[in-house]
Amino acid sequence: MNLWIVASMLEELSLLLKAARARLKGSVGGCPWFVGAMGRHTVTFGVTGVGVASACTTLGAFCGMAQPDFMVMVGSAGSLPESGLGVGDMLVAETEILAELGVVSGPGMGDTYDMNLPGMMQEIHLDQSFSSVLLDYAMKIGKASYGISLTVAGASANDGHAGDRATKFQALAENMEGYAVALAGQRFGFGTAEIRGISNRAGDRDKSHWDFEKAIVPPQEVLLEYFRKTH
Repeated sequence: MNLWIVASMLEELSLLLKAARARLKGSVGGCPWFVGAMGRHTVTFGVTGVGVASACTTLGAFCGMAQPDFMVMVGSAGSLPESGLGVGDMLVAETEILAELGVVSGPGMGDTYDMNLPGMMQEIHLDQSFSSVLLDYAMKIGKASYGISLTVAGASANDGHAGDRATKFQALAENMEGYAVALAGQRFGFGTAEIRGISNRAGDRDKSHWDFEKAIVPPQEVLLEYFRKTH
């Protein structure tokens, strides 16, 4: 199986790259990709860049270079109100929704339902069977939830903005790249999954409250445990 593991930034792959003894193979548009081994299996790792536009561009190039059979995204996210998720907890994505797509009814809140444009999907489901496996491993490591993940072009500006997004989309956390992975899988015909650690509360712009390091470790540990047990 041609398995890819991707993240927006190199730091979000650091533990996996070390464990796989991955070697740099090249870069696409300034975004590096690596090849390593997990047990008997070869795994390719890619950095997409931050934001949905960068991720879509880079993943399109990666898929044109080597068709994946399956792709997993790891990284960090901001928890939305009423999610029950705190810093260091994890979210396994059931679906990805692109917040701004369609007719905008408020800041960062779009809706495509009345547009009827071919190929336009605001919400894309990820692979349920593999996601359930990731969730099982995640719950053995720490606190984890399974639900809607919201991809945003711009992070929530304040608590009120985050609350409005949570209410409209019923999402548990927001990120900036997940929809790109879901869309690539849908367009190119491969399975996708996504697991993220919570680094902050969406809408809280005081970065002294954030913990990026605490967020990026657990999702990588989940995948490392998965490979230890299954491969």
